[in-house]
Amino acid sequence: MKKIIYLFTLSLIFISCNSTQSDPVTTVTNQDDKSMAISKLMKGYVENNFDGSIIDENCIVRFNNIELGKEDFVGLGAFHHSMFNDIKFPDGWIETVSYNGENWKEGDGQVWTNQWTDWTATSKTSGETHTNRSHFNYKWENGKIVEINALFSDLWYDKEVTAFMELQK
Repeated sequence: MKKIIYLFTLSLIFISCNSTQSDPVTTVTNQDDKSMAISKLMKGYVENNFDGSIIDENCIVRFNNIELGKEDFVGLGAFHHSMFNDIKFPDGWIETVSYNGENWKEGDGQVWTNQWTDWTATSKTSGETHTNRSHFNYKWENGKIVEINALFSDLWYDKEVTAFMELQK
């Protein structure tokens, strides 16, 4: 009888240790539809065919905390091509994170696609070529991008915009 009780207790311990966790899990993917959509969006930007159809009309866009609307963001493609040659993203990574079960309320259930990249271009004004490390975040809701945050050093870019605008006067 002692052996039966011992085996029963061991079975309970074994079963409880192997029980599956029912908490939601954050997932990270890089070949999903959202990651591929961002890759296509950036390819369109590089080819001066920037298609903003996946961006919500009320999207909040922040470039280094400067707020833009959807039209301003989409218009950056043509503006950049008027200022720069050879625009490309020679190196980078895109992944989508579905936040579930996080310990901070704002992250629970949100889906973000993140892009770490090098942006390279040659100025039509100065002739300088510059590579800038950048990080973009795209928040998704109902199949549309509703928030974009971009972080990068804008020192060289601001200098080139100022020179370009002086030539336009």
